Amino acid sequence: MSEETLHAVHHATQHGARTRNGLDNPVLPDGLDARIPSVPPLARRLTAPLVRFADLAALTIALFLTVFSFALRHGTSVERFLELRVSLHNLIIELVLLLAWRLLFWAVGLYQPRLNRTFNTYLFKVPFSALLGTAVVVVPFHTAPENAELFRSCLFFWFVATALMMATRTAVFTYEEGIRPAFRKRRTVLICGTGLRARMLALQLPADRDFRYQLAGFIDSSPQPDCLRLGPFLGKIDDLETILMRLPVDEVVIALPIKSHFNEIEDIIAVCGRAGIQTQYSIDLFTTAAAKHHNVGAVDGSRVVLEMVHTDHRLLIKNVFDRVLATIGIILISPILLAIALGIKLTSPGPVFFVQQRFGLGKRMFGMIKFRSMVTDAEALQKDLEHLNEIDGPIFKIKKDPRITPFGAFLRKTSLDELPQLFNVLRGEMSLVGPRPLPSRDVARFSEAWLMRRFSVKPGITGLWQVSGRSTADFDNLIKLDLRYIDRWSLLLDIKIILRTFAAVAKGRGAY
Repeated sequence: MSEETLHAVHHATQHGARTRNGLDNPVLPDGLDARIPSVPPLARRLTAPLVRFADLAALTIALFLTVFSFALRHGTSVERFLELRVSLHNLIIELVLLLAWRLLFWAVGLYQPRLNRTFNTYLFKVPFSALLGTAVVVVPFHTAPENAELFRSCLFFWFVATALMMATRTAVFTYEEGIRPAFRKRRTVLICGTGLRARMLALQLPADRDFRYQLAGFIDSSPQPDCLRLGPFLGKIDDLETILMRLPVDEVVIALPIKSHFNEIEDIIAVCGRAGIQTQYSIDLFTTAAAKHHNVGAVDGSRVVLEMVHTDHRLLIKNVFDRVLATIGIILISPILLAIALGIKLTSPGPVFFVQQRFGLGKRMFGMIKFRSMVTDAEALQKDLEHLNEIDGPIFKIKKDPRITPFGAFLRKTSLDELPQLFNVLRGEMSLVGPRPLPSRDVARFSEAWLMRRFSVKPGITGLWQVSGRSTADFDNLIKLDLRYIDRWSLLLDIKIILRTFAAVAKGRGAY
């Protein structure tokens, strides 16, 4: 690393701001983390573009109600008022008012986060801003016959505008402070480092606004005593790959001094890239081919998140798409589900469903539901059939499996045994499209960390593997197809795979 780069790193670490949860870091000795306060996330939420749009909408509604009440007080009936047409003159007035209100609110600092750090500042600023907005509205009411009528209309406008603008901010504040924290997603984090920086980070994790962090532990080549009471010490940095293969970890946070641990940090990022684990570090100095996006984690950009999978708004659409289609599918095929359940009961003893623990998103176990197609003790009999495995690698597949029942063979050939996984999709454990979830027997035989990237997305009922040969593909090709899906994922790709799945199932290609 050059002297200029080292100087830039030192300058950035000296003047960076806060972590993603928005809490100010205390000053640490030796200039390790001398940071200045920055804008709280709530202040940014309360000045977001959506709030600005809501303010203009509130003033427009207040103006409409003011004109409506004015007309009613002067004998215009509701029906007559609703019959009035909007003229070009009135539209121009409204556009001028919107522009004037926007400029006024900008001038008084209503939308500057650094001037509105707490909700209490709006208790004065919003009524004052609405008052200025009312002064602009006085011009359209200059034709009022009496001053008292003008005052009454302006007072009404100010009251409605203030109430609506405060209602918007109250709703945002309530959501951010009361509702959103209750729905934080759980994430397991591993911290690289055991010094003061790592200790302060571990203390801040519980207050994160976006995630309910669970600390898996610390790793460090030269462990310090600062973090011993906050979490377990898992090993040295050289052990990271083994640790990620053994523990369910969603995120690795690097809390090491960059100047003295440059090579180790590079190694950490490389390992996390192979394993598909999201990584955070203080400054954007490193890249990895597996990363999909460099996301600024802190409010002021003092920490960068390397996202190993796509995490934008399309995932919300994908989740809604999955659950809506799963719900519709369950309703439409419910007679088929009942018929299959009856067929299983009549042809072999045992339960209708087979629930097997499989690895899902983030290597977390869940119960994958299938129609039972084998004898009830099939899992116990598998160890005696290992020598018949027809696929290279960890996965177990044989064409003429003696454990399969006659009716089960039909279910497997037609893939009808997979239909109950729609309930897994409905519960959010699976997606319609994604890498197939693997049992613990197969995952236990993984020997390299890059195979873990399969667990960086939700498993699916179908995927590229299923539409590219299904069970005929060997293990290496299977993994390549899974990683290709993760790297090239899009909503359009999901739709294509679903359509190709119907064709593959209709042909019965590769299913056994």
